[in-house]
This record gives sequence, structure tokens and C-alpha cells, in this order.
Amino acid sequence: MKRFLYAVVAMAIILSSCSEETKTYNTSISGRLVGSNVDTVYLERISDRFDGAEQIDAVALADNGAFSFEFNVGEGESPRFYRLTFSEKSRPVTLVVAPGDQIEIESVGDVFLNYRVEGSEESALIADFCHEYFASADRLASIAENIYGRTEELRNDTGIERDAYDVARNAMLAQVRFVGANQDKLASIYALHHRIAEQYIPQLDGQGVSIVHYRAVLEGIKQSYPNSPYIALLEQHIADDEALIRLVEDASLVSYPDLELSDITGKTYRLSEYDGKVVLLYFWSVYNAMSNNLNADLRNLYAKYHDQGFEIYHVSLDSDREAWVSAVNKQNMPWPTLYTGGDIRVMSIYNLAEVPTTYIISRDGELKEVESTVTAIEREVKREL
Repeated sequence: MKRFLYAVVAMAIILSSCSEETKTYNTSISGRLVGSNVDTVYLERISDRFDGAEQIDAVALADNGAFSFEFNVGEGESPRFYRLTFSEKSRPVTLVVAPGDQIEIESVGDVFLNYRVEGSEESALIADFCHEYFASADRLASIAENIYGRTEELRNDTGIERDAYDVARNAMLAQVRFVGANQDKLASIYALHHRIAEQYIPQLDGQGVSIVHYRAVLEGIKQSYPNSPYIALLEQHIADDEALIRLVEDASLVSYPDLELSDITGKTYRLSEYDGKVVLLYFWSVYNAMSNNLNADLRNLYAKYHDQGFEIYHVSLDSDREAWVSAVNKQNMPWPTLYTGGDIRVMSIYNLAEVPTTYIISRDGELKEVESTVTAIEREVKREL
């Protein structure tokens, strides 16, 4: 009898240990990229906060353009965002991958503009959104390049301005329509992360996706993917947006609108906390060469005057958090560098038309715009100190 009991207990232990093993599903992403000038495809998993990506694998394209990735995903794991990046400068292809998915991708020519997806409804939705939205974005970039290459007289051509306005508005409407039609889809989270049209045409502020759309997507995702890690991401964005709205509505005006923004670690900095010091309020973008050059030039200025009461309130206007995080890590600036997520309201309250834009705030709280050169900035800093 005892031997029988021991056998039962042993069997129970074995079954228990087996049940604790995580079951995985073989998952694959494969396809053909024809005539794309791509030679290597990289598979990356996007972080749950959309602030970075981890490389999973890399494969060389076969002579016929074929590629294939195989990897295991745990049973019951919530779908995650992955992306395919390339050795050339083509934009990445973003995918939503669930356990056991067998995703097929086909493209001829430019990968991003022409790719099609089978085997993942969410990934196919992202492809549909990208093809419509980024076609308008590319058209906007072309118009902007055309405008900047013209004389001042032609630059103010109302026909060109109207063309740019119409293209930007169409892009925003496409984005709003997509999010509205797919509120319970993860693809809408991807769509919400883009603010390209508003950056070109500030007059369209408030006409695109807003906190209302974020709330709708949050409720939809809670129903479709109750265990999704992106629920927390949406909740954090809504909380940040609400805080920014309150900041704009209740701005404590000295001679400037107050700001409260977070750095790469999530620590918040309020502009008014620097009252009594001489502050360089500096708006920049990781994609702007003048901004990055000024970042480097300001190092000596900061080291020279910081102990005398000089501070830098360094605000990124980028909407691409991953690119901003990468730039901050690479440049390793000695002052806090803060992120707006490309929120147009920050641009509006400071009437920003370009980057870099720099202001000096005196010890008495007086705001003065200065030329965005280290020489002009140092002249004003010395005067105020």
C-alpha cells in the first residue's frame, strides 16, 4: 500500500512539473522581396513601450528574394509588435505577431510602399494604413522640399500652400478613419503613433487623432486583448495627455507658458522650477542637423556657466520616441533632455515654426528669443548672469 502511495505521489510530482513547462508554438515570418536592393533582413521585437527594439535574428536574402525566420512564442502570450528592417534605408515593416502565426510577406520594388501581408489580420491592417498614410506623407515631404528650394516670392505661393494643406488634411482624415474603424485592433496603436501631417501644417492642430481616439482604442483593446501590455502604454499616454492639457489650460504665465515634461527615465521637470536662474529654453529635433550641431556646441557653454546659475531646458519636438531615445543615449548630454511626443499643443503655445528655436529666460522670468547659435546664446547668457 505504501509503495502504491509513493508511486501516486511520484506521478503527481512528474505531472505537476510537466504542467509547469511553458508550451510554445512555432511561429514564422517569411516571404519574397523582389527588386528591392535589399540584401539582409533583420527581425526585431519592438519594446512594449515603443521606445526601442531588440534584434531577434538576421538572414541574407536568397537569389530569388526569399527569406524566412522561425522562432518560438509562448502559449497564451499576447500578440506583440515586431518589425523587419533592412540593410538599405527603406522604412521598416511593422507586424503584429501572435503565437503560431505563419506570416507571409510579398513585395516588388520599394518594400515599404509595396509590401502585402498574409497570415496576420493585424499586420495586413498596418500595411493598408501605411500605404495610404505614408503616400500622403511622402507627398508632403516633396512639397516642402519644393517650397524650401524656391525664392521668397514663390515660397509664399498660396496654391502651393493650399496643396500642402489638402494633402496633410487627407492624411489626417485617413488616420482618423482607420482608428475609428479599428478601435479594437492593435494596428490602431501603430496608427496613433504618427503625427507627420500636423508637423508640416500646424494650422491643422486638433483636427487629427486626439485623446478621444486614445480612450476609444484603450476600451477596444481591453475587450479584444485583455492581457495586452499595450493597455498600460495607452493608459500612460492618456494620463500624460491629460496632464499636458491641464498644463496648457492652467498655464501659470510669468512672461512665458510653463511646461512640465519627462526625460528618458520618466523623471519630470517643470520649467518654472528654474525661476531665479538664467535658462536656455531650447526646442530641437533629432532629425535636424542644426539641432544636433548645437547640442554639441552647447557642452562647453553649459560647463562654463552652469555653476553661475545657467540651466538648459531641452525639449524634443519629435514624435518618434525610439529615435529620440537613441539620440539622447548617443549624445549623452549633461543636462536633462525632455520629450513631448510631437504634441502639437507645445508647438502652439510657443508658436514654434521651426527647429532649432531658442529662448533665454532671465532671472526675473522675462522671455526673449535668441538666434540659435552658440555665439548669440553665450552673449545673452553673459548679459543675464
